[in-house]
Parts: sequence; structure tokens; C-alpha cells
Amino acid sequence: MKYELKDLSPVKKTLEVEADPDEVEREIEEVVGQWAHRARIPGFRPGKVPPSLVRTRFAKEIREDVRDRLLGRLTRAATEEKGLKPLGEPVVEEISFEKDEPLRFRTTFEVSPEFTARNYRGVEVRETAVAVTEQEIGTTLEELRRSQVRLVTEEGRAASTGDLIVADVEGRPEGGEPFRREGMHIEVGAAENLPAFNEGLSGATAGETREFLVSYPTEYDAKHLAGKAVHYRLQVHEVKRALYPNLDDEFAKDLGEFESLEALRGRIRADLTERKRVEVALAVRQRVLEKVMLENPVPLPEVLVHEEIQHRMEDAVRGLIVQGIDPRRIEVDWKALRERQEEPARRSVHARLVLDRVAAMESIAVLDSEVEEQIRREASRAGEDPRDMRKRIAKGPGLEALKNQMLREKSLDFLTSVANIHREE
Repeated sequence: MKYELKDLSPVKKTLEVEADPDEVEREIEEVVGQWAHRARIPGFRPGKVPPSLVRTRFAKEIREDVRDRLLGRLTRAATEEKGLKPLGEPVVEEISFEKDEPLRFRTTFEVSPEFTARNYRGVEVRETAVAVTEQEIGTTLEELRRSQVRLVTEEGRAASTGDLIVADVEGRPEGGEPFRREGMHIEVGAAENLPAFNEGLSGATAGETREFLVSYPTEYDAKHLAGKAVHYRLQVHEVKRALYPNLDDEFAKDLGEFESLEALRGRIRADLTERKRVEVALAVRQRVLEKVMLENPVPLPEVLVHEEIQHRMEDAVRGLIVQGIDPRRIEVDWKALRERQEEPARRSVHARLVLDRVAAMESIAVLDSEVEEQIRREASRAGEDPRDMRKRIAKGPGLEALKNQMLREKSLDFLTSVANIHREE
């Protein structure tokens, strides 16, 4: 075999390979032997078909088999000899495979960039102070109070703000697919409802049918409704009045472990403080990573960017399915959505490459025992048997992906530990 490797860019290579006729003939003989063993031809016992007949009868199939085997084997041999690990499948751009002639082909492929990470120690970042306000405590208390609501059905009650309506809902979006939801619980006046929707609910009574039109803004979160006018028809079954408890010591005691409202406030302050500490720590890690990335611009293999975009698109589709929405039946500009994913995908790939390089330079590693412990933690959170979770993860590249993710977390832990963090008072 003769080959020539050329650099098209720091991450893109082209490989030209030539296999001489003798090498091709050896491969043909091996493939013919395999075909002869499994060929079924009338008049011959299995495994006893003459090789010359096999060559004639299955000439096209054998030639394709030989070509594919040589392409794969010779490409692997050349890249391994050069210490290269192609990302994805190499693309065959030219091939010449004529009888009694050398096999010649050219492939292109991408590899991870080779670079030395620099200026990643002592990164300067600021850490904001953790402070919990009385307003935040009050908001949390109100959320707790509302979570303890009692709903009372009142005969003949006209729905007003704060009431809960139980209704069957039919919607006919302009230019979209009609939908129907039965037994929906809808809060009148809820902030997440559009004003026109709340207005359509106001004053409704049990047994009544309500019809109204709601126009959704183009930037509305639910993409299947965004920019559309929807005609709603509601069959109201019940109107329930919401009764909320008073915020006093009895309320705190009813929650089970507090002697007074002040004790409950103390727990809320502690929980909010801990939550903010976690948020601040995550923000610091992100700032450290962003600064290290700025110090280390690297060429990005397009195959990794495309894979990341594809993963993000698949996540978006899964999100729609979880919401009970059929992605095939809604109007989504998938091309525009894909384009919007490109920049965050590039940042994600850039971050992975930098973290991997820092891990290599600092000899950071993940032990198998650490992977097993992580699986046990994840299984415990999910209420799943760790052995079942491990089997599921082990299918395909799951274990390797988990180990890579843990390695990058360790790498970012290291970068944060050697950063120069200025903590605000």
C-alpha cells in the first residue's frame, strides 16, 4: 500500500491511497473463499462450490465487498500509522477500481485539533455576594400558602379571578390542527394566560358553554400557537372557589415541622441562601470557562458541530412529544430552528475541546469506580436499580459519553480551583 496524507486545514485531512494488484488479488481470494462457504448453488453441496464458479456467479457482489473492505482497512491502517483518529466516517471522494489495476481512492476526514491550552491558570473572575431579601422570603411564603389551597365547588358561582374552572377545551387554530383536551383545570386570571383568554373565562358558570377568540403573539412560547388566532369552545363542568390559609403560626405548624411562622421563615431563608450559593458557584464556573475559551480559540471540526446541532434538534422534538404535541402536525420552521442552534452548538464543541485538552495536560482522569458511583447516584435519584441503569447506559456509546462528561466536569473543577476569584462582600 502507498498513501499520501495532506492537510486541508488544521482539522481536515485528505488521504490518497493506492493498493497494488497483488494486494487486491489477495483480498479477492479471501472474499471468494467466504462466498464459496456460504453460497447455495443447485448441484453443489454447501461449501463445495468451485471458487471459479463463485467468482463468475457473484462477480458484482464480490467486487463491491472487496472494494468496501479495502477502503475501510486501508484507511484505518494509514490513519493509525499517522496516529490520527478520524471523527465520523471518512468521505470517499474519488475511487478507481479496474481489473488488473491498482485500487486507488481519495478520502477526506476531520480530526480533533492539536493545540496547547494556555493562560488557563489564575483566570480573574468575580463572585457575587449571596443575599436573601425579605421580598424573596415573602414571595416563597406566598407560594407555600397558595400550594395549601382548598378548592370548594359552589353551585351557581360565576367564575372570578383566582377560581378554578374544570372544562373540556376545544381549540381551532387559524391554519393549524384542531385540538381537544378533556377535564382541564384552568385558573381564572392566571398570569400565564393571555388577557383575552382570562376575559373569556370570567363569569363562566357550571353547565355553560363559552366560545371566544384569542390571538397569540408571534413570540409566544408554544410554537404551534404563536402568531395564530385560536377559536376556543369550552364546556364548563365545575367552578371551584379557592380558599387560602392565613400566614400565621398555625399555618407553619400544619406544614409539619415548624413551631411558628418565624421558624418557617428561618428555614426559607436558609434554603434560599443555599440555592443562591449553588447558582453563584455555577455562574463562577461558567465565567471561568468562558474566559479560558477566549484565551484558547481553536478550529472546530464541522462534523462535531453538526452532531451537536443534531442532538439539540432531537432534544427539541422530544420536548414537543413530552408536551403531547406531534412534531409532524405543527408548523415549525425547522431550517430556521436549526440555524439558531449553530452558534450555541459551536460554543459547546469549543468548550468540550478546551476542557479535554486541559484534562490531558493536567493528567486529569476518571476512574471506573467513579463512573460506577455516579451511576449509583443517578439510579437513586431516578428510583431505578443501578444494575438496570448500567445495562441501559452500556448500550451503544453511553458509558463512554458518561465518562467524557465526568472528565469535563473534573477539568472545569480544576480550572475553577486555580482561578483568581474576587468575592464581593
